Amino acid sequence: METLNMIKSRRAIRKYSGQITDEQLKKILMAANAAPVSLGSYDEYRLTVIQDPKVLAQIGGTYDAPTFIVVSAQNLGSSQYVSSGAIVHNMELAAQDQGLGSNYNMGSMRSVPTEVLPDGFSAVFGLTVGQTTEKFTPREIPMDRIKINIVK
Repeated sequence: METLNMIKSRRAIRKYSGQITDEQLKKILMAANAAPVSLGSYDEYRLTVIQDPKVLAQIGGTYDAPTFIVVSAQNLGSSQYVSSGAIVHNMELAAQDQGLGSNYNMGSMRSVPTEVLPDGFSAVFGLTVGQTTEKFTPREIPMDRIKINIVK
């Protein structure tokens, strides 16, 4: 999918029709690893892929997604939130490129069971992912949605 068309087609998916394949997951995780992080401090981040229905049932706000990928970090500060956002955004684009549904998720971080996270890491940002029957169609994006100042 051409990049700008994919961006114009992006939307939150909250209905999932099935589990993703291991190959699809591998591509999503590769995209996560390609994301930029502050000062190149990749060791301060972890990805936790949750597909166990019992664990997913403990996490609110995941729309019954069959996969929930949590980005966790050490030493929480503003750069960890920004970097985690970049990681999740790369994963979301990789999911969409494969025709998968996904949705950004920060609201569920408090309900992620701490025992599924590595010691010393806190959940920062997540992504729900699954098969979907939804279609991704480019739409017109208003250029004044976010107000713009241009300084020349």
